[in-house]
Amino acid sequence: MSAAAVPAELQHWARAFEAGNHYDAVYDRAAADAVLTRNRRTATVLAIVGGVSLLLCLLLLIFGGAATRLLIVLGVFGLVVMFATLPTILNVGRGMRRLAVGNGTLARVSGAGVSFGLVGPIAWNEVVGVIEYDSTARAQASASIPIIGWGARLSQKAGNGSRGLTIALRDGSAVQARISHENARGFVRLWGPKSSPTRPGDIAIIMDSFLDEAGVRQLLEAIVVGALMNGVPVHHPRSAADYLQTLGRLVDPTFPTA
Repeated sequence: MSAAAVPAELQHWARAFEAGNHYDAVYDRAAADAVLTRNRRTATVLAIVGGVSLLLCLLLLIFGGAATRLLIVLGVFGLVVMFATLPTILNVGRGMRRLAVGNGTLARVSGAGVSFGLVGPIAWNEVVGVIEYDSTARAQASASIPIIGWGARLSQKAGNGSRGLTIALRDGSAVQARISHENARGFVRLWGPKSSPTRPGDIAIIMDSFLDEAGVRQLLEAIVVGALMNGVPVHHPRSAADYLQTLGRLVDPTFPTA
């Protein structure tokens, strides 16, 4: 473990880790519970809207006349919003519930590794790369698009943040096996042939679902420093396509480059 690769402005983290200290990313449990409740309610409302919209379209197509075209358009609009937004909200809610297992601690970072409520510790020598991404500008642009923007804003209010962190794992199978509850093992995503006993994997979290701006910055700095001190590369993709290429190369050396 060496602090030589750590930027000067982050050396205070390196000194803390060299002294054997760790950092806990703590979140407000009451605020997190409120976000989870809002996520569940939003998913329920969207499912109801989708069901009503589908029924409305079917009834109007069967019994309606020429004057019902506007209602059909409204029904189709409801279906579009539901199909475009509901899967994301359900996925975000699932991810937040897995992070909430930490009971107020999102992650613990040290010079030895990183851990989460569901799994840990993960030693730095098990990590092949860290990806930090900020899709704030893209989220803001999406929110300004008619129809799509309404769903994007709804998704954001339901916990779909724009500051993300991905930890690519050399042996995702081994890390996933440490999660005691089988239905929660999706927290570690696996790649490669299912027949392989040692599949690479990754853990992807949305940091600003639970953490405020200061909390996001501190967690990010701690993980970046821990990684750099242990020779783990840190990547900052510029776009969604760049992120996918970066992750692909980390979990699969044969992944084609652009």
